[in-house]
Amino acid sequence: MAALPAGAPADGLNGSLLDRLRHAVHVAGSSAIPAAAVPFARGRRPAAVLLLFDPQSPRLPLLFMLRSSSLREHAGQIGFPGGGREPADGDDRATALREAHEEVGVDPGNVDVIGVLPGFMTAVSNRWLTPVVGLQRAAWTVRPDPVEVAEWFLVDLADLLAAPHEVRTLERDGVARTVHFYQAGERVIWGVTAAILHELLCRLGRTD
Repeated sequence: MAALPAGAPADGLNGSLLDRLRHAVHVAGSSAIPAAAVPFARGRRPAAVLLLFDPQSPRLPLLFMLRSSSLREHAGQIGFPGGGREPADGDDRATALREAHEEVGVDPGNVDVIGVLPGFMTAVSNRWLTPVVGLQRAAWTVRPDPVEVAEWFLVDLADLLAAPHEVRTLERDGVARTVHFYQAGERVIWGVTAAILHELLCRLGRTD
């Protein structure tokens, strides 16, 4: 099992990326609309994902996982740790932390939740998905669930701010949807994960 490393120096970054992240998430969280007030969220299953950053590096590495090809939903896709809400979960924060503990082994007590982003609809799994943003408090060892997680990896937020971005119109079940694609090294991040990234990166000042 590999431990999460500290990142490289943030050469060329203007100001503190961590401060910018905190502000972006605070603004997002303070303006988020409850799912019950969103017409197209009603009737959809609530779910949450955790965007977990390592603040030990000024480049803010962000944890991603590649979902197993054997899963019923979102198989083989890049995403964040997360999943559907369970009855014992008190809120989206609890769902994201529980799922991240189950999928990659991070202790909920090792995560400082700094806010949430507005919710997203998932077309395939019919969920209303809330992104929860957190900072790891200390180094930890990733223990991926062998059934759900094929691989895990880190991408610096600093690199995502400059990553190639493309928007395509795709059709599913006769409905056309706008889909974001980000090129992170040799990996392509798309779908609702890329939509979440797009929301966050725009709040951090990216304009495309």
